Amino acid sequence: MKRHAAVAFALVGALVTAGCTGSEEPSGTGTPASSAPSGPAPSSMTFDEAYRQVPIDGTKDMPITWDLSQVPDSEQVLAARRTLAYWYWHRSTTDWASTRPIGPFVFTERLYQSALAQFADNTVNDDPSSGPLWVKTMGVEETGPDQVRVTFCTDRGHWRDADDSGVPKDRANLESYVLKYEQTGDGERRWLTDSLIDNAVDREAQFGAECTKWAQHQP
Repeated sequence: MKRHAAVAFALVGALVTAGCTGSEEPSGTGTPASSAPSGPAPSSMTFDEAYRQVPIDGTKDMPITWDLSQVPDSEQVLAARRTLAYWYWHRSTTDWASTRPIGPFVFTERLYQSALAQFADNTVNDDPSSGPLWVKTMGVEETGPDQVRVTFCTDRGHWRDADDSGVPKDRANLESYVLKYEQTGDGERRWLTDSLIDNAVDREAQFGAECTKWAQHQP
């Protein structure tokens, strides 16, 4: 395996709380948000500037089509959508030096340090993924004080690594983003992603059938 590809898999492992099974609740569920400021110092970049750099509707090589018909697009949902767009953008680009600095503005400090900061020396991703994504907001639930879990159904049928071909059998993916409402480095409180669950099988009974039926898009 290529060195940078191995790093990409390590990044996924650091971000995913419950691994491929998603059978466990995110760590920290039910615990109050930390009172310590999270994220970068305000002198580096403002949050609004960072958010404008996140391609929430995707890029040319990774267009994202959102279905927001089922759940209102609240502040929490928008923060989770921003993280989803950022994470797939990071995995699709070859230039991690351009995407990594945005990480502290969408992740909590804990998640940023465990998922991205330790790989600061790796600036080139030579095994990017690409392709269109369709994402539907499935549900929002409070999981603790100042903490919510947002679950999406993502159609990854045409999202693949360069060496892959064909539509995967399991194209419908439930993924959850756990967000905390924390005070950030500029003194404001914002919703930041503290963990994500890829392949959230613990929500399969609730959303699985609907997700599988919906995730049948064509480019």
